[in-house]
Amino acid sequence: MPIRERERESLRRKGIPIGNLTSQIFANIYLNELDRFVKHIIKPQAYLRYGDDFIIISDNLNKLKLIREEVRKFLIENLQLKINTRNDIIVKAKWGLKFLGVEIFPYGRRLSKRNWNRIKSRLDLKNFSSYSGLIKKHSKIKRIKEFNWIILDKIDNKF
Repeated sequence: MPIRERERESLRRKGIPIGNLTSQIFANIYLNELDRFVKHIIKPQAYLRYGDDFIIISDNLNKLKLIREEVRKFLIENLQLKINTRNDIIVKAKWGLKFLGVEIFPYGRRLSKRNWNRIKSRLDLKNFSSYSGLIKKHSKIKRIKEFNWIILDKIDNKF
């Protein structure tokens, strides 16, 4: 892709590119107002935000729909932000909530298939310790054992 075309493409994008430390800091500073609004005005059963991703938990569907509208309105009027409609969903907890690469259920969690496959494809002897913590934190014993066997196979193939 020619340089000029890349520049035009980057001008069309909106938001802060998440990935480096400064963009994470800027997201926290900018979205602090959202945090304060949700925690002190809305007061949901539970609220969690990481970067520009957030979830609000309630056991009352009608209340959750009202919260959704209040948050949308706040974001547009106060921060000039719009929620991506593809990610603006309400799900029952028993169906599992996909958040930050993990599927969260009322009584547990697991790494998403996409992230598990990505880890397997990128795994090598230089990065296995980083992935090891992630696997141990979000996986059952069967997947942890599979991960360990993959590492052992990579060690055998190296020597």
